[in-house]
Amino acid sequence: MESNFELIVSVLFFVFAVLGVATYARRVRKSSFAEPIYQFLFFYTLFVLPLPIRACITKQAEGDVTEHLPQLLPYMPWAVALCAIGLPFFVWGYYGRSAGFISHRLPKPRIGKWPRVAFVVLAVLSLLLLARLASSAGSLLDFVLLGYGGTSEMSGKGYLAIGFTWLLVAPFFLLYRYSIRRNKWDLLFAIIGTTINLLMNFIMGRRGMIIYGGLAFVLFWHHAVKAVSFRRLALLGLAAFISMNLVGAIRGSRFENIADFWSRTSDSFGQASDNLALYSYTLTTGEFTVPFETLPQMIQSVGSSVNPQFGATYLRAPLFYIPSSLYPGRPMALSNWYIKQFYESGVNLNEGRQFFFLAEGYLNFGALGVLATMFVWGIFLGVCRNYLRANWRNPGAVLLYAFTVAYIMQAIAGDFVTLFVGLPAQILSAVILGLWISRAKLRSVSVKQPGLSSV
Repeated sequence: MESNFELIVSVLFFVFAVLGVATYARRVRKSSFAEPIYQFLFFYTLFVLPLPIRACITKQAEGDVTEHLPQLLPYMPWAVALCAIGLPFFVWGYYGRSAGFISHRLPKPRIGKWPRVAFVVLAVLSLLLLARLASSAGSLLDFVLLGYGGTSEMSGKGYLAIGFTWLLVAPFFLLYRYSIRRNKWDLLFAIIGTTINLLMNFIMGRRGMIIYGGLAFVLFWHHAVKAVSFRRLALLGLAAFISMNLVGAIRGSRFENIADFWSRTSDSFGQASDNLALYSYTLTTGEFTVPFETLPQMIQSVGSSVNPQFGATYLRAPLFYIPSSLYPGRPMALSNWYIKQFYESGVNLNEGRQFFFLAEGYLNFGALGVLATMFVWGIFLGVCRNYLRANWRNPGAVLLYAFTVAYIMQAIAGDFVTLFVGLPAQILSAVILGLWISRAKLRSVSVKQPGLSSV
């Protein structure tokens, strides 16, 4: 009971801290609801609270909930409190001068003349990479029809699987052109291309990519085409959350054809719709309950069964730019290391548990590492905020901004490599290549910030 009391107090402390930061941002700093700080607070809360709240109710392991929950419980109140204590450091970095200083010295994309060419080149390159990836299964359609089982086929082939993310980026250059010329054909084909991408990811059960692509689309539309109202954004968010749960509940593997996929999915959807618990399972037993366990585990283990890394995990991050197929001796990712260390598994690259971004800070420098990580994240998202303000209505800058800010969800649920390597190598590389192809040459500028729209 004492542990539950402490945990409940820490949860309430965290909730009040989040609400305090949101109120400060809105009333004191006059930040628009579309700024990155609110998206960070939203996803941060989604990953911090579900496991502690569940632990207040039951200690039973179910779904993806860790079997070590009873052992981690004594350390969970401090983990939640530490997440709350880190919020002022995040705010300090977000609104600090460093973010503005850095953002004004980043390259500014010029408006390109041939975004359609960028779309075609990125789409062709993506399909070539995916054809190579799918060669063992037959055709690309055969690979997609592997469904959720196709994830294991990508293990060790990230340099080919990058085709999925590049293919997701490609239609955005038609949307880029639409934001400038308002050609309805550009909009139509951008929507068709994005829909095909999301359908492929739906068949493969890749919920994260569906949410990422949808969020990037909404962010680009809001800042480059037409402002989206808060009410409409909230409805889209609710629909996305429900969809995320249902995709996880009904995803399957090894479909014979599209008709088989449709039939099995319809049957699964019918069964899932009768179980209301499936509409919220990511918050109770699924995706949002997994990463946070790593923070109390690190609090328990660092200094006893695990040695502090003193920054070693950050220094090793650049090695992950080298594909594992070319560098078999590459250090193990923290997600793989964690499951091998605490679950006696993880010998395969596709075995792992998401490693909460603050857990890596604790693994390296203890509680100070957590606070430092929050401060650096504040600077990072503050740079995004100021960069958009300095390049208002520049579609190239908005494109970079949209794909970066939409990545918040994946980055919170991952270690430093997820942000430092995953974002630039898998996604921004395609955006920058597309901007270059469309003749949106990059040049360094230093400009004065105009005010941000209050929409």
